[in-house]
Amino acid sequence: MTITNQQLQEAFLNPQMKCYFDKKLSPLPSAEVSIRVEETLKFLNMATYFHCNIPVSKEIDDVWHFWILETREYAQLCTKLQGRRFIHHSSNVYLNCCGQPNSKHENDLEEEAAMLGTYVLNYGPFEPDRIKYWVFAAHLVDACGWSVQQLNDWLLSAVVSPQLCDSRL
Repeated sequence: MTITNQQLQEAFLNPQMKCYFDKKLSPLPSAEVSIRVEETLKFLNMATYFHCNIPVSKEIDDVWHFWILETREYAQLCTKLQGRRFIHHSSNVYLNCCGQPNSKHENDLEEEAAMLGTYVLNYGPFEPDRIKYWVFAAHLVDACGWSVQQLNDWLLSAVVSPQLCDSRL
């Protein structure tokens, strides 16, 4: 059974936070703000289980940053997420100042496919207006010339081919 966008909003987004996001992300239409918040919630729920880089768009990262700024609300959100733990965020610049390499961890194909497969299994097939927020999904659609349906079919299939398309990933 998949989790709907409506269920995500009912479980994790109170009216005050919806108002906050509408104001922070104006002049975007409220419907677009809702999509970004829903995709951020999916990302955060998945982040409780994946301990590698989950490449999402800047728009999703921005919503996450706005949520973090409301520290009480963010702490409460983290206790409600599937992993029930606080999800920390550190910038690459800060990690570099701490002596960690500045390069981002590159996921392998299996990690990328597992993340997107987890999305489809938990939240249903990707919708055309949401692909752009998931970097690898957008790559498969744009660079490989896949349709959204082909992407969803591939993610739901049991066989993962090591070569996805002609272009290098």
